[in-house]
Amino acid sequence: MKWTQPLAIPPHHLPPLSMSSCSKSPANSGEVAGSNSMAWVKMFKKPGEGLKKSYQPGSMLSLALTKGLLNEPGQNSCFLNSAVQVLWQLDIFRRSLRQLSGHFCLGDACIFCALKSIFSQFQQSRERVLPSDSLRNALAETFKDEQRFQLGLMDDAAECFENILERIHLHMVSDTATDACSSKSCITHQKFAMMLYEQFVCRCCGASSDPHPFTEFVHYVSTTALCQQVDRIFGKNERPRSDMFGELLQAANSTGDLRSCPSDCGQSIKIRRVLMNCPEIVTIGFVWDAEQSDLTDDVIWSLGPRLNLCGLFNRVTDENAKRSELHLVGMICFSSKHYSAFAYHTKSSKWIAYVDHLLVP
Repeated sequence: MKWTQPLAIPPHHLPPLSMSSCSKSPANSGEVAGSNSMAWVKMFKKPGEGLKKSYQPGSMLSLALTKGLLNEPGQNSCFLNSAVQVLWQLDIFRRSLRQLSGHFCLGDACIFCALKSIFSQFQQSRERVLPSDSLRNALAETFKDEQRFQLGLMDDAAECFENILERIHLHMVSDTATDACSSKSCITHQKFAMMLYEQFVCRCCGASSDPHPFTEFVHYVSTTALCQQVDRIFGKNERPRSDMFGELLQAANSTGDLRSCPSDCGQSIKIRRVLMNCPEIVTIGFVWDAEQSDLTDDVIWSLGPRLNLCGLFNRVTDENAKRSELHLVGMICFSSKHYSAFAYHTKSSKWIAYVDHLLVP
């Protein structure tokens, strides 16, 4: 799921989902443990602001640049199609990618070229449904040694999304060190990166461990731990407040994560995660601990359309991040062995469901 700084404020409710639409992980198809992802962004403009007079919110004209992606029988490309649709609807990412041209090209294995080509077709093609073959082939070639994202095989959509971002970084800076990139042309780090450090601090004696810095593009959370925290804080009958979603995610990430005091004073302490920058797009990946889960309803019950970074992490050092409120704009969900995407379409102020070639406003 993704929270970002979009260009219009979506309505403070989620798109109409069935209770199983954020459910189980892909079963027996060669992929790793299942996860769903959501994105939140910061918002700058009200819906419809700055649009031409010919534009009418909700009209078919406003959806003209929204197209489906082919998934022929046996291709199993729904995981990729869902990731691409969410990336396309992230206004910040789409406009930043459009401005980039120079990169380290890898020919047929160039994920940057393939994604740019699909985005160009989204904008210019008269066809309502487009192939994603070029990107599927580039992914398969790039990850053939790891046997990930291979042709004809299902894979994990959240990990596909994350790996596309990592490859864009490599195409822009040709540096495998993803934790320390400061290049202004690397939209992966400029827009998505969460620069963090972890540290253990004992409240009893004051001893602390050395800080461990790292960078995340997707912040993964266990659905089991999330539901346990909802039950602990609110019980079975009370629905969590929408402004507490970040706190719930933080509590879930800290569940059972105890260490002994660095000075051996006998205390057990929890890890502290500190955010040092202000990401424009925050992606949360929900990890399902089993292929069949009965937690689907509880997870959807806990979701909030707004996300505060001060709630998501134990501490935030960036002043802009302290004031940021991010809004839900995209989701990738798994149900019935198939991935689909839900994205907030800024110009029409509508949520749209993407099931490969099908679009449902």
